[in-house]
Amino acid sequence: MKKIILLIFLSLILTGCTQINNTEIEDIIREVQKSNRNLSNQSRTGYRYFLPVGLNMKETDNLNEIFIHGDDTYFMFVDLVSYFNKPEFNFEPDSNAYISMDISYKKIPGYLTVKYKADKYLIEIVYNYAKIEVVVDENYLKEAITNAIVILSTIRYNDDIISNMMGDNIFEQGEEQLSIFKNNQGEGNFIELIEEYDAYDGDELPDPDRIN
Repeated sequence: MKKIILLIFLSLILTGCTQINNTEIEDIIREVQKSNRNLSNQSRTGYRYFLPVGLNMKETDNLNEIFIHGDDTYFMFVDLVSYFNKPEFNFEPDSNAYISMDISYKKIPGYLTVKYKADKYLIEIVYNYAKIEVVVDENYLKEAITNAIVILSTIRYNDDIISNMMGDNIFEQGEEQLSIFKNNQGEGNFIELIEEYDAYDGDELPDPDRIN
């Protein structure tokens, strides 16, 4: 089984092949985490990561990024403040969620929450000090989770650059800095964000971590 899952992972990142419907979500996540592959094709200030084949970069603005896969839109937020400060992580499963699990691995904190909303599934996955949110149909659920965990698990941070950014108070902008580890799960707000994105005019990228 482990060899099969590893082959699935390799196929996904190299060719975009996603034959994963017969594999459990927990197994997919764990095998991707265990692969620990040092891959990257995207570079940002303070970090880099691998964007799987089939996902296209739509927008990037500071620590917020938007990817497109067909009709689905992925929102990613990289929390350099949490990476630098390493806050305590306490996960409480949501009994009302379709899926709610702690996915921490080797001292890297994270969780996966999936909620059913308006005939679709809201995925919120936090791992490696970053968060991805996406709303998908049921038949794309496992593929979306796989894409998300591949991205998050391949993030590599540059400690020297981040330390300099913290020293220069780059993140002090007069706004409350929200941590991805404070469970800010508001599915109604996320649906509103997608509607806002549909009307996005290019002046300012919507930030899923600053929606009240």
